[in-house]
Amino acid sequence: MVTIILPTKNEESCIGPTIKRIQELCGHPRIVVVDGHSTDHTVDIANQHGVEVIYDHGLGKGEALRCAFDHVKDDVVFLDVDGTYPLGTIPKIVEALQEYDLVIGERMKFDGDALPRLFLVGDAISRGLFQLLYSSRLDNLSGLRGLRWQAIEKMGLESDDFGIETEITAKAVRLGLKVKKIPITYMARTGSSKFRPVQDGMVVLRAMFRYRFKSLS
Repeated sequence: MVTIILPTKNEESCIGPTIKRIQELCGHPRIVVVDGHSTDHTVDIANQHGVEVIYDHGLGKGEALRCAFDHVKDDVVFLDVDGTYPLGTIPKIVEALQEYDLVIGERMKFDGDALPRLFLVGDAISRGLFQLLYSSRLDNLSGLRGLRWQAIEKMGLESDDFGIETEITAKAVRLGLKVKKIPITYMARTGSSKFRPVQDGMVVLRAMFRYRFKSLS
């Protein structure tokens, strides 16, 4: 079984349609919302749709995902609940998890003003540096991914923040796990972004270097 994990914080405009569409696409799978103590109606809407809701400890996206992984102990697909990722890709990721340890929704196109120019430049630099350090051309920042439970256990994930996707990608490469890329179009988000270009960009950079040289034994 594959569990769909939706990390949220004040996503009341997107959470309902996202859950409904996933249920339509995937035949009512197990969906777990891991909420960062939203102050809007995100949790109420999730409860109305009959999905599980758990809470993180407020340390960041990485900690939220790690809480969810520990809770479900299952193969997972996770994605940001902001309208940026094509939900129709989820069944393809679920299918690919039968053969691959990590499946990445590889952002190949950016729809309209999905990313400001500064973010596009930063994204290109991040991918280029990852390729230089790890000799693998992978989207280390994509927030749409599938992971086998056995891979999660092997990785021993540590990140509390926006470094989590980079940590997952880096450890998958270094551990020799089977990785598949599925090309997607990244769309403009609903609501304001929680990613801070300078501060969180440095978090990603530190994660990239840390997991290149840290012992994984």
